[in-house]
Amino acid sequence: MENKNGNLVMFPKWKTTLERVGLEALKEKRYKDASEALEPLVEYGVANADVITGLLMSWIELGLFDEAEELCQKQMKEDYEQYYHYLHIYITILFQSNQYEEIINLLEEVFESEDIPHQSRTQLWQMFEVSRKLLEDRHKEEGTKYFDEFHQALNSDDIHKQWHALDQLRKQSPAPFEEDFQRILMKETVHPIIKSSILEWFRDAGWSEELTIKKFGQTSTIVPSELTQLHSDYIIKQIQMRLGQIEQNNPTMYEMINRLLYHYCYVRYPIFPNEKEVPVIVEALKQLGHEYLQLPLSVNDELENVEKYKSEIELCEQHYVLIIGE
Repeated sequence: MENKNGNLVMFPKWKTTLERVGLEALKEKRYKDASEALEPLVEYGVANADVITGLLMSWIELGLFDEAEELCQKQMKEDYEQYYHYLHIYITILFQSNQYEEIINLLEEVFESEDIPHQSRTQLWQMFEVSRKLLEDRHKEEGTKYFDEFHQALNSDDIHKQWHALDQLRKQSPAPFEEDFQRILMKETVHPIIKSSILEWFRDAGWSEELTIKKFGQTSTIVPSELTQLHSDYIIKQIQMRLGQIEQNNPTMYEMINRLLYHYCYVRYPIFPNEKEVPVIVEALKQLGHEYLQLPLSVNDELENVEKYKSEIELCEQHYVLIIGE
């Protein structure tokens, strides 16, 4: 007997026996027996649609979702005539393993097709709506859990727990928590980095309503969706451009001071440096880079407050590394 790769083949009598035994076991809900009988038929490439469906049902009942998912994906690609049959089974697998987001993404792609049979479209739409509701409920539950964690960390002044809870919260929509975080953004006691992360969250969610933030003694009203990301801000690009010579001559130093610049601006976010600050920040970064690498530098004595900015940049770096760990 030669295998499925060409060395062995399955004898017809054995094939018939396995089919009968496997499908009978499936009918009697003996899923382990059904799986053991039907799996060789699939491995040898002699399984018909009933056998494949039976094996998939057995695996689903046994909780073997990874195996069922892999086989179902294979059948969806290879047996186009039975595509919607296997699609229904595939969605069942995803549903049983609580992969609601995957169901939604998959069905959004499927719905773009114009040749879905009417009955299938109706059933798929029902699956889509149920999955969407369950995912929404899960997000709401998770969001409430992480907000409670964040609030407790805020009350205990545990910045690391605040960051962790906020990092999880950012996977949810900020809409249910807008009023709470508006109050938090106005509290002087909340760390600037935590406020930066909150604003990033609202920005990335496309929040188009005004928020007011108090930071470093300044009060600003902003629309998060209109905020630029740090790496694309005009002022930051100006500073990087003025550091271009260092990038060419000493890439290691440039990488270091560019990281200092990013962390400094992240702590200040959304208060970006203004045009007048640019030359002083450039000089402060140059001096810090040369000091850290113990290299000589001719300092620009004409600029004021360079030491002040150096201290601010180093302080922001310490806080960033302490909280975020980068």
